[in-house]
Amino acid sequence: MNLLFMHQSQDLCAPTTEVIAGMLLGKVPPDILQKIVFTKLGIADPDVLLGPSLGEDASVIRVGNKVIIVATDPITGSVSDVGWLAVHVNANDIATFGVQPRWFLVSIILPKEYTPNQLERIVNQIDAASQMLGISVAGGHSEVTEGINRPIIVGFMIGVAEQGKYVTSSGAQPGNSIIVTKSIALEGTTILATEGQEYLSFKVGADIVERAMALRAQISVVAEGVAAFETGYVTAMHDPTEGGLSGGLHEICDASKVGFEIYQDAIPIDDSTEAICNALEINPIELISSGCMLVCCKQENVNELVNVIHSRGVSASVIGKIVKNPMHRIVITDSKSYELPRPKTDSLWLGLKKVNLS
Repeated sequence: MNLLFMHQSQDLCAPTTEVIAGMLLGKVPPDILQKIVFTKLGIADPDVLLGPSLGEDASVIRVGNKVIIVATDPITGSVSDVGWLAVHVNANDIATFGVQPRWFLVSIILPKEYTPNQLERIVNQIDAASQMLGISVAGGHSEVTEGINRPIIVGFMIGVAEQGKYVTSSGAQPGNSIIVTKSIALEGTTILATEGQEYLSFKVGADIVERAMALRAQISVVAEGVAAFETGYVTAMHDPTEGGLSGGLHEICDASKVGFEIYQDAIPIDDSTEAICNALEINPIELISSGCMLVCCKQENVNELVNVIHSRGVSASVIGKIVKNPMHRIVITDSKSYELPRPKTDSLWLGLKKVNLS
């Protein structure tokens, strides 16, 4: 059973809306952000060129004749790869601006049961990922505390660019083509496979689980992000993390005040992702998707841009186009079209619950 876009089945989708302590697991909803968070941002500073806003992956701050791109993200759903993911997820936010990430700061919050050896495993992962991307770990904080049952890692990444030499999520224009790199739900697939290895090996087979775990090697989008920006063809880029491809599409269109038309059959999905999502009855289009990137460009430039991404050893698929009407956000199949709803929560949380780890 193919569960891609399975939101159409009310029975299967209902568990993903479970309320925890008054709000759903995952990102705070956009309306709450706008009403509660974005109205309380301290003083106005003219050097903050791009501050907190819907659909943007980072902020832009003027420093002298340059700008710094700054981003922060936590890792809350993974245990085994928490250090590795912390670096890559934050680096990806900088890369979606077309900028190379340079400095990483990290807060490591550990449960009281954790040992020095477990801390060492986390910092070894942070070091390995940083070495891989050419990033310096410039600072941070660590502590042990009560009230949590897994490590919480909060990263902060910084990149530097010339003024005006970057791209944001808000530049998508009607008529632009929409490209997705690699395949959707990479991060969610590797987290579920790693944290639920025994359970999923029984459900889908050890070979599928091993393939899914190996997807961790594809989590970075730095190479393709910087290369795509350097072509000069990119109008907008975005990193579809929580909420998956569905959430990412809505976010880039929120930022750009546009809509989209997506072709369901064009969406790339790895066989291991499909197998795991089928087994867990979760929706891959709403599964956290670090490792793939949304790229918008003018239609006349799309083939050349795809070729440049391919030249970096990264696959890229044209999945649809941007339209003018911001209320027009639909999926097209061979037989019909339908509105793509904004995800209420990420499929990861339901998946983790089903493998008894949430």
